[in-house]
Amino acid sequence: MSRRTLQDVIEDRNNSFNAVRLLAAAAVFVSHAFLIVPAGTHHQPLDNMAFDLGQLAVNVFFFLSGLMLSRSFALKPHLGSFIIARILRIFPGLLVCGALIAWVIAPFSTSLSLGEYFTNPATWIYPLLMPVFFSQTDLPGAFLFGMEPGQVNIPLWTIKYELIAYLAFLGIPLLKVFGSRAAMAALVFLFGTLVVIGYQTHAFDASFAGSLIRFGFCFALGMLAFTCRDRIVLSWPIALCGIVLAFWLSPTPLGQVASIIAFAYAAATLGATSIPGLTRATRHTDLSYGIYLYSFPIQQALLARFGTTLPLAILMSLAAAAVTVCFAYLSWHWVERPALSLKRYFTPAQQAGQQPA
Repeated sequence: MSRRTLQDVIEDRNNSFNAVRLLAAAAVFVSHAFLIVPAGTHHQPLDNMAFDLGQLAVNVFFFLSGLMLSRSFALKPHLGSFIIARILRIFPGLLVCGALIAWVIAPFSTSLSLGEYFTNPATWIYPLLMPVFFSQTDLPGAFLFGMEPGQVNIPLWTIKYELIAYLAFLGIPLLKVFGSRAAMAALVFLFGTLVVIGYQTHAFDASFAGSLIRFGFCFALGMLAFTCRDRIVLSWPIALCGIVLAFWLSPTPLGQVASIIAFAYAAATLGATSIPGLTRATRHTDLSYGIYLYSFPIQQALLARFGTTLPLAILMSLAAAAVTVCFAYLSWHWVERPALSLKRYFTPAQQAGQQPA
C-alpha cells in the first residue's frame, strides 16, 4: 500500500494519473449508459448519494485539472505558454470531434435522408459552432432515440466550466498568490461554504452558479493539494475510510463537500498505485479526453437506438465502448498528441531547457 506523499507521486513519471483519468471517463460512460438506454428505470449508479457515478467522475476530473495545471505552471511559470498549452489541449480535439460527429457518426442516426442531411447548412457549420456553444449545438434530425432525443453531445456542457477555471487560474499568479497555502485554503473554504449553503437553501440548484461553485470547489481543492503536496500522505486505509464517511454524510449538508474531498483523495491515492495493465498502458497515452468527447454520441447511435431489451442493451453498450475507445485512440495519436507537440514552438527561449509539463 502506498504511503508516499503527493509530491513523490507527482514527480514520479510512472504514476497512474492517466489511468485514473481513463477510469473516470469510463465511469461517465457507464453512468450515461443507464441514462440513455431505452429500457429500464434510467437510474444512474449512486443516484441516491450526494453525487451519482458520472458526477463523481467529473468532480475528479476538475480536481485533477487543478492539481496538474498547478504543477505545469510551477514548471513553466509563463502565462503566454500556459494559455497556448490549454488551447492546444482543448480545441484541436474538439474541432475534429465536431467534424466526425457531424459528418461520420450522425448520418447513421438522423431521421432525414442523407441528401437532406448533407444539404442542411447546420450539418456543415456544426464543427465550428460546437467549440463555442458546446452541448447547445444541434444537428438536423440527429439522435432522436432514447431518453435524451435530439441532444447531440450532452457531456460537453462541462467544458465551458473547464475554460472558466483556466481563465480564473490566470488570476492566481497575477495576484502574486500562486503557491500560497493560505490563499488556496481560503479559496477552498469559500467555495466549500457556498456548496453547503447551496445544498441547504437550494439557491443554486440546476443553475450556472451552482455548477460554477461545485466545479470551482473541485478545481480549487486540486490547487490546494498541489501547494500542500509535501504534507499529503497517500494511504488506502485513509482513502477507504474517507469514502465510507462521505457516503454516511451524503444526506447531510456536508455530504457534497465530503464526497468531493473523499473521492479527490482517493483519486490521488489511486494515482500513486500501480494498476495492473492500466498504468503502463496509459503512461504515454491519455484516452480520457477522447472518450469524454465521443462516448455520448456513439452511445446514442448504438445503445439508444438499438438497446430496446436488456440483452441488446448490454450488447450495444459493449459495442459502443469498443467504438469509443477506437475513436479516442485515433484522437490521441492523430490529433491531441500532435497538437500538444506544438507547445515547444511557444515556449520562451529561457525555459527551453526546463522539464516539460
